[in-house]
Amino acid sequence: MENHRVGITKGNIRDWFELFRVFSWPCVLLPAVLGGLFAYQKDAFAFTNFIFLLFGVFLIHIAITIVNEYYDVKYKIDTLEQNKPSKVLVEERVSPEFALKISYILLVSAAVLVSLYSIISGFWGVLIFAALGMASGYFYTAPPVYLKYRGLGLPANFITYGLLLPQAILYGLSGSSYPAGLGLSLPLSFLISAILWANNMRDIEADKEIITLVGLLGLKKSFYIYLILLFSPYLLAIYYFSQGRISALVGLVLLTLPLALWLGYQALKGVKGQRDSLTFLDEKTAVLMLTFNFFWLLAYFGNLLT
Repeated sequence: MENHRVGITKGNIRDWFELFRVFSWPCVLLPAVLGGLFAYQKDAFAFTNFIFLLFGVFLIHIAITIVNEYYDVKYKIDTLEQNKPSKVLVEERVSPEFALKISYILLVSAAVLVSLYSIISGFWGVLIFAALGMASGYFYTAPPVYLKYRGLGLPANFITYGLLLPQAILYGLSGSSYPAGLGLSLPLSFLISAILWANNMRDIEADKEIITLVGLLGLKKSFYIYLILLFSPYLLAIYYFSQGRISALVGLVLLTLPLALWLGYQALKGVKGQRDSLTFLDEKTAVLMLTFNFFWLLAYFGNLLT
């Protein structure tokens, strides 16, 4: 990685706020809350333990966010000319090597906390969940695996954030798993993946140097996959309500349907050549992910109270 500035640039609070990509934190918080609800269903929820686990999860998430940006800059995937949610490292407002050291400190801190928790709780499987999460996140862009650059980024996110994280929190609170909860986690998986898919649709030209599923399929076919990711959660809402697995509060997700339809329309315009309509598609998809899944969790919690 080329250095254009002399010495170490540590940045300011605004730079670190941007580097931490705080807008992505709901992708961690909501799956963790779902795991907490699974534990509540099993009469195993403890608020203090939940906060402890959540803190560890956020340490890992923030660390791997920095690692991912570091390698995207190092391999020139991120450039000054691109519209990116963070340009802190590519602009060297924070020295990339310094940021990487901070990420390592956060990862070691998380490992220590998880180890202590596993000793105190006796739930040694927490170490396995933490190791899987760290590996999936770190090797998303880091050598020698390069998940993102081999077209495996989206499957990794689909599994790690949507499916694995709720089970990890549940296990950390109860020492057990809830296989039936995998289906209830799917709306999270679909919409978290839709954010990444929208990002890759926008960056289809810039990402020609790496392999992405969007790049392999092309923009037109990718548009249909995007629609599947957007609207599958609504079908799941109908299914789980019909099965009595979720309360009538699930009807609140219909309030988000106009946004989903608008996102589909914006993506269609992008496919037809109006590429500007894709510029903020990932950020708007993140809004849908947050609002839909907030109502989804509320409806699930409502069912637990009845």
